[in-house]
Amino acid sequence: MDKQFLSKNKRRTWISIVLLGIAFNGFSQQFNSDNYLAMPHGTGTFVITGGERNSTLLMSFALIDRFEFFAQGNLFRDYRIKDYNQHFTTTLYAKYMFWVNRKNNGGGAVFLGFGQAPGNYTNTEYTQMHRNIWTAVPVTVPLFNNVISWDLMPGALFDYERGPDKEKAWGFTWSSRLAIYKIIPKTAIVGELFGTEGQAYSKPEFKVGLRWEPNDFIVPAISYGACLDGSNGAGFEIGVVIFTPQYLTKEYIKSNKMNF
Repeated sequence: MDKQFLSKNKRRTWISIVLLGIAFNGFSQQFNSDNYLAMPHGTGTFVITGGERNSTLLMSFALIDRFEFFAQGNLFRDYRIKDYNQHFTTTLYAKYMFWVNRKNNGGGAVFLGFGQAPGNYTNTEYTQMHRNIWTAVPVTVPLFNNVISWDLMPGALFDYERGPDKEKAWGFTWSSRLAIYKIIPKTAIVGELFGTEGQAYSKPEFKVGLRWEPNDFIVPAISYGACLDGSNGAGFEIGVVIFTPQYLTKEYIKSNKMNF
């Protein structure tokens, strides 16, 4: 088979993995779907996740009511594969919560983001830096008196490379997540499916795990993920989400001071 064709396919497969990670990984810890909720004005959110394939550091700041602004870095390195070439990506994005139901347990939001991945070598082959733009619309539906929270998150992405061929790739991203409560105290049992269709295709994957919610400020979780065809996915991951009080408001800053 033509080596150039194989080379392009290899690059496109890697691009799909990176873009899927940018578009989802970190929105809700190591779980890829997100819900409708934007954090209250003035809140900061910090996420640290590490696993067999993905590591993520994310920061978000609710600087405006119903809006959150995010900065995220992802490291992709599969420790199960010898001499796997690691890739680092960065992305900036924003979230706007456009609808909340009367009980404030369901609603809708929209994401818009921009990202890039630097060039790197894979076996002696150089992959050019590429950039992308993506969007997603999380919608949350509560079921059975809040025993189940169902998140649906369709989206789209467009990748434009700066390589010599200036390849472009469109993709339709999809994700569906169920969180089941009231079985284990203060813990959600989480299961989800996600993937990308189109030119930026990536294999459908699943994740299952436990998210412990002991309070409003620190939420740890553990999960396992794989591809639906049985091949390697994210594997085991652990992570923690840390929410700050509403420090980033004028009222708080004016009425408080630091104690050194």
